[in-house]
Amino acid sequence: MRTVLVTLAFTFASGVFPLLNAEIYLAAVATRISQGEVWAIALAAGAGQTLGKVVWYYGAARSVELPWFRRRLESGKARASFETWQQRINGRPWVAAGVMMLSSTVGVPPLLVMGAVAGALRMRMWIFASTIMIGRTIQSYVILAGLAMAFHGW
Repeated sequence: MRTVLVTLAFTFASGVFPLLNAEIYLAAVATRISQGEVWAIALAAGAGQTLGKVVWYYGAARSVELPWFRRRLESGKARASFETWQQRINGRPWVAAGVMMLSSTVGVPPLLVMGAVAGALRMRMWIFASTIMIGRTIQSYVILAGLAMAFHGW
């Protein structure tokens, strides 16, 4: 249980501070866990990463209201481009979910960038959070199970 809670805390911190690498942490954890712990730790890692990226989402969503951002949108071209992207993201939720799923599982485009973009463009929170939770849990499971099998020979 302690490993699950530490994983949740570390992956939350790594979701907020990109210099803390969740994948390296999970690789280290994989050397000392049993087969029965893999899913619980993967779920904790997915939840921690999701909560960390929600911080970035809301930070970006709030930054759109700041005066310096508003000044950048004063030009007609910048505002039109911003509004076009907002409509694309919110008008095609399955495309947005697909991009977020790809970002959260394989890292292309980078999830940190996508978290900020999603917040600025006001992507629906349920799409944002659920795809990151699913994608990061899958990624964490693959890392943990793969390396644990290699270390322990399950």
